[in-house]
Amino acid sequence: MERGRRSIYSGASSCYAIMEGMYVTGGRMDLAKAAAHIYLHMRDLERGYTYDHECRRVKMTPELFEARSKFLVKLCREQGGADCDRIEQLVAHVLRKYELPQWALELAMRRITRVGRLL
Repeated sequence: MERGRRSIYSGASSCYAIMEGMYVTGGRMDLAKAAAHIYLHMRDLERGYTYDHECRRVKMTPELFEARSKFLVKLCREQGGADCDRIEQLVAHVLRKYELPQWALELAMRRITRVGRLL
């Protein structure tokens, strides 16, 4: 990873971990990880902002939401994942309805880790 460029959603050192206290568990893209990413994308879209790779706050537009969601399919295929067609179907459903099916929400919650904070 280039200096200053972080993963936005994945891993304990991601922007989401630093700024929001939660992140998507690392590793190869699968259906549960894709659902977790989409859940966080939807959260960002609803509140109107997200982060770039330098953890700066940026506007989350419908176009950015779509691009980030579709990127999950590309990433799955680049990583040789087994669930890529199902991820593509999930992304298509979410882009049509702007909702995560209950089964996908349940998968997503298993892949989102909350960071414990010391006061």
